[in-house]
Amino acid sequence: MTTFHFVPEKVHLLTWFNDLPVSGDPLCICSFCGKLIAEGEIPLRIFRSQDNTELRLHIACAEQVIVEMAPKSYADHPAFQLGRDAYGMNARRGANPYGAGVNRSAWFAGWDDAWAKR
Repeated sequence: MTTFHFVPEKVHLLTWFNDLPVSGDPLCICSFCGKLIAEGEIPLRIFRSQDNTELRLHIACAEQVIVEMAPKSYADHPAFQLGRDAYGMNARRGANPYGAGVNRSAWFAGWDDAWAKR
């Protein structure tokens, strides 16, 4: 499963909208840069169900404000290698030394990757 997180220092720059215009409509503007999303351009839309609002982002803007945290992206994280090493030292999966967060997930991903390769 892939989860997405906003870059914390950019969250306050995002505008939520309660209308749903199509690309090319003058009201279809990016929640980050404020520029028009052109006709034929496919924006990334994120809906918030509690108040029926959405974010609309150009793909380039989405890359600036959203971080993908998926197992495939953990390979560069230092805790990923520690998890892999822990498997090699016969540490159990439940022996993860990290609390909740990216380090914990990366450690599990490294352990799981080493297990899958074996």
